[in-house]
Amino acid sequence: MVEDFLLEIGTEEIPAAFLPKTIEDLREKAGELFEVNRLRYETVETMATPRRLTLLVRGLEEQQGDSVQEISGPPRSVAFDEEGSPTKVLEKFCAKHGVTPAQTSIVEKPKGEYVFLRKAEAGRRAVEVLPEILPAWIVALPFPKSMRWGTQDIRFARPIRWIASLYGKETVVFRVGNLASAATTRGHRFLGDPSPIPIEPLADYREILEKNKVVVDPEERRRRILEQARGLAAEVGGELLEEEDLIQTLVFITEYPVAVRGTFHERFLSLPQEVLIAPMKGHQKYFAVKRADGDGLLPYFVTIANMEAPDMSLVERGNEKVLTARLEDAKFFFEEDTKRPLERYVDSLNQVIYHKKLGTSFAKVERIEALAGFLGERLCPERQTVLQRAARLCKADLVTQLVGEFPELQGTMGGIYAARSGEPEEVAQAIREHYMPVSAEDDLPESLEGAVLSLADKMDTVVGFFGIGSPVSGTSDPFGMRRRAIGILRVLLAKNLEVSLPEWVGRGLEVLGGLVKKEQEAVKQEVVDFFRLRYQQFLLAKGFPHDTIEAVLSRSFENVPDLYRRVETLHKMRSEPDFENLILGCKRAVNILQQAGKDYGYTGPGRPLRAEDLEKEAEKALLASTEQVGKELAGLGSGEYHKVLQGLVGLKGPIDRLFDDVMILVDDERTRENRLSLLKNVSDLFQWFADFSKISL
Repeated sequence: MVEDFLLEIGTEEIPAAFLPKTIEDLREKAGELFEVNRLRYETVETMATPRRLTLLVRGLEEQQGDSVQEISGPPRSVAFDEEGSPTKVLEKFCAKHGVTPAQTSIVEKPKGEYVFLRKAEAGRRAVEVLPEILPAWIVALPFPKSMRWGTQDIRFARPIRWIASLYGKETVVFRVGNLASAATTRGHRFLGDPSPIPIEPLADYREILEKNKVVVDPEERRRRILEQARGLAAEVGGELLEEEDLIQTLVFITEYPVAVRGTFHERFLSLPQEVLIAPMKGHQKYFAVKRADGDGLLPYFVTIANMEAPDMSLVERGNEKVLTARLEDAKFFFEEDTKRPLERYVDSLNQVIYHKKLGTSFAKVERIEALAGFLGERLCPERQTVLQRAARLCKADLVTQLVGEFPELQGTMGGIYAARSGEPEEVAQAIREHYMPVSAEDDLPESLEGAVLSLADKMDTVVGFFGIGSPVSGTSDPFGMRRRAIGILRVLLAKNLEVSLPEWVGRGLEVLGGLVKKEQEAVKQEVVDFFRLRYQQFLLAKGFPHDTIEAVLSRSFENVPDLYRRVETLHKMRSEPDFENLILGCKRAVNILQQAGKDYGYTGPGRPLRAEDLEKEAEKALLASTEQVGKELAGLGSGEYHKVLQGLVGLKGPIDRLFDDVMILVDDERTRENRLSLLKNVSDLFQWFADFSKISL
């Protein structure tokens, strides 16, 4: 027989940012828990509101599955005496597992005969097992931050206030701290029944909560939020300005979402759109309403209340009053900021400490200028003037009043103020884009100048914190260097910007100068290794095999787009029919060279190898083939890697004939040296592309 199982953990309000990941963890860890404990089920559903985490297990079998343990015991020589009677060692082993010596057997193992026990364990009822496993599992659920409360030695995202636990119609009773589980839930804090609400029957769980003004399913809350908000925007001839991060926040700060439309004075529409949206979205969690033709905003907003009041007009007026005050501030700050050009703010960065060990924000700007110049010389020398001007102004908005009030507008306001100060559009755009990407999934800069400025800014941060001895360690990354490193890699790939990463890191350390507290070459290696690890993870996430990535990145780590092309090409070529045998031949050549190094001290050819130095046709044929492939590869462009690998695959036949017809490590030193030189030529051709010895077959 199967029944559904419900676990609801009621809490004080959990931060909205915690809940999307918590829902995933709840589902994953429930699956692990039930599998380990042999509790078979059909599906697992997880839901959450700010005040509850819900696990709904469909089709949970009434009984655990039976298990058979196979236990290895002591050696036979220790378990039995000379007369074949059980020793105390065997008796203790049997007592530990609740069996008699007669229930054991003897098995033959490589190291001799051992006592062996096959112990069957019948499955228990689910309602007996669940109370034993749930308490520790609940308090072990992971959160970005946990807290203790009262005198209990329990940590959770927020204090637990109730636990509902049912299997079918049967209450699963257990305790977490001093709190006992029951067959009751709680409704909305203000709109629901203030008393514990019985969950009868379990199939009506959603409906019971709905009657008590709780929409437990986050997907249903999302649907209602968007349906209501879009409808209110359409009523005034507009469209909702939908941003996923805002929608997700609203989903997880509400239990019973109700959309309310408000308005603000049209005089605020003279402000840039970004200035209007910042207080709406960032401070008040409001949706802006845009014109249906997409040209600007309308003087309306939509807010999502967490309850349905008797008079929603009071909610509307209250939100209008709050937003008006915020917009008045924004308008005042904007007008004050634009009374002088953006350049006039640059010197004030000397009064802003970027980091106590890395100096002021003005010093950071100077480092960004230097790194932008380094990149500009190599990537876009014709745009150096624009790039240097944008670098000079890129942080100036940090000391403006509007950015001080709305930090999320940094960069955005810099671009707006630059344009209003008469700077070229290319400069303004680069300033707007230089923080991009902010996250792993964020948009990338569109302009080349914006991309280069973003790279310079992020690299200065990464190199700077490694330089002062504050690298990333374990899960600690207080300055977001992993995020910045991934951002650098994404920009380089998207824009196909080819620059030597080690040389760039070295230039960053030179710019830091005396701020670097360790030997520069050591720091440089740390930073390059940090990027290599990030790139490995990035490529793994793209679906490339680990050994393919390792074969390419272990050979060199210079040019990020070039490395991607190599990995991609090698991955595709692995499906070629002759590729596996070719790798075997390459590995065999490398192994022989390594063995020759140990046995004969071979380090490489002492002179160029000539055909007349070789004795057998197989040797001469391979030499001719390697010389021909070498010439062809030299004439190929850096991106023609499919042709490169095709050329290497063409060596399979000559390599196979060499190993079939010729003994390499012969006694005659001159002959041996010539043949080893031939293998070294083959190895060098392959190593130019990747370290094929890393490929697993």
